[in-house]
Amino acid sequence: MRINNASEEQPKILKDFIKNLFEKLFKSKIYRNSLPRGTCLANDLVRLNEGVIQEIWDVGAHHGETSLSFARDYPEAKIQSFEPISQNYDLLIQNCSHLKNFRTHKLALGDTNTRTEVFMQNNSVIHSLRDDLNKASSNDSVSEIVDVKTIDYLVERFLLQNIDLLKIDVEGYEMQVLKGARESLEEKKISFIYLETGLDNRFVPIQSLVEYLEPYGYFPFAFYEQTAHWTGIQNLWYWNTLFVKEDLL
Repeated sequence: MRINNASEEQPKILKDFIKNLFEKLFKSKIYRNSLPRGTCLANDLVRLNEGVIQEIWDVGAHHGETSLSFARDYPEAKIQSFEPISQNYDLLIQNCSHLKNFRTHKLALGDTNTRTEVFMQNNSVIHSLRDDLNKASSNDSVSEIVDVKTIDYLVERFLLQNIDLLKIDVEGYEMQVLKGARESLEEKKISFIYLETGLDNRFVPIQSLVEYLEPYGYFPFAFYEQTAHWTGIQNLWYWNTLFVKEDLL
């Protein structure tokens, strides 16, 4: 779920260029609602909820790439960004401190409130709390003790009635984050869930997410940013999935 942050204006410039090119080629105007689902997250949220997005949680915020994108699409929304690793967190603040209604939390989210050791793979800033991935990769692996909280705990602490958009990108730990949101899901306090899914074993299988979320009344609506993995032939590797609570469908 990475967004090119070389310039905040580049994605919009590219979209406008492609839109204008197609309109000239086909001599027809392209309207937001004419785009197929999965083309643009912001467009789909306009269709589903008339674009009313006031509270956004960016879980696994990294350096703020996605938070910057959300701030551009929803300038009036409050953005809560969660990133547990110190090196990433410092860059998150550096990149996003100018944003209005922006708040950072040096936390990981999971299925219980605890503290745990996280290993950075090959001394990089890529990490995961999932048991089979969170281990030392070499003798010189770097680790850090991080705080972990559940979504339900934070929703109660922040006195929130609703999270309009919950984005999760936590390197295979997405299911644990969702298990820490049982009460919020049961009470329909989350409108949209946007998270990374895929076929590689680093990602949570889409079927597992469907089986977990459907009983709470959340259903997959669209797939975004489909990415291919080169293994001799080009095949689908991972993508972002939008789940929507049933009364908005």
